[in-house]
Amino acid sequence: MKTRILYYIIAWFTAWGTLSSCSDNRGSTAPGTMQYPEASPYIGKHIPDMTLDVFHRNEIRELRLSQYRGKWLILFFYPGDFTFVCPTELKEMSEYYPKFQEAGAEIISISTDSVHVHRAWHTHHEDIKKVTYPMASDRSGRLSRALGAYVPDKGTAVRASFVVDPDGKIIAYEVTDDSIGRSASELFRKFEAAKAVRDGDGGFCPANWHAGDEMVTPK
Repeated sequence: MKTRILYYIIAWFTAWGTLSSCSDNRGSTAPGTMQYPEASPYIGKHIPDMTLDVFHRNEIRELRLSQYRGKWLILFFYPGDFTFVCPTELKEMSEYYPKFQEAGAEIISISTDSVHVHRAWHTHHEDIKKVTYPMASDRSGRLSRALGAYVPDKGTAVRASFVVDPDGKIIAYEVTDDSIGRSASELFRKFEAAKAVRDGDGGFCPANWHAGDEMVTPK
């Protein structure tokens, strides 16, 4: 009998602890101060400060990620040059690039190809000729590995997009299979939502929020 009573007491405390840890306290948490679980290992983390070789405006040069502090930054990883889905993504991102810039963000596309391959691709592919943002080479895979976007068996990056705030902190990211292209429009929407939350007075962005829509204010 005593054993059964002890069992029920332990079960009750276990259930109470589980319910307490699952309670939603977000209504009283200010945007940007929430503690994220291990299931979201990159949200809230700062990107590493690395120097990358880039092909940009018909020249090869070095670019340091810390030079973007104070600005919003989109890191756009993709598997490789001279492929099939990747040029459609980079072309669409180039079409949205003026919108990103007007809203205060810069874009860097990144793959493990060398900058010389980037230059050749930019020279010979009609869609890639339209790219005006820096095309970075993560030849060693250091940045891709640091952000969980590296495929060791292939030596390439996955399709991964990171929205980085002016403090260098990751606010949103997306990863898809190589067979699934991403949407520049949706990435721009997420960026605008993140910017609205940062610039706002405590509001949150509901589902499918677009610039100009009403934000949700916890009460």
